Amino acid sequence: MTYIGIDVSKATFVVSYSSARTGRTKTFKNTVKGVHEFIQTISAAEHHCVLEATGNYSALLVYLLSEAGITVSLENPLKIK
Repeated sequence: MTYIGIDVSKATFVVSYSSARTGRTKTFKNTVKGVHEFIQTISAAEHHCVLEATGNYSALLVYLLSEAGITVSLENPLKIK
């Protein structure tokens, strides 16, 4: 299982892909099209997405990831600092 950290803002979200071999980041637009572009880069069987609860900004992302069958953990920012 590979964990993917996601930082969500109003206009974009930044994805941090990490593995034993490499670590990289990529920015996507926080739109339906942007989320679908991100989903194309991961696999439901291999990835687990983790992000802070940011109110309405993360709602679309969480919904579309869940619909795609990708495991998502939405964490309280006060508990993960």
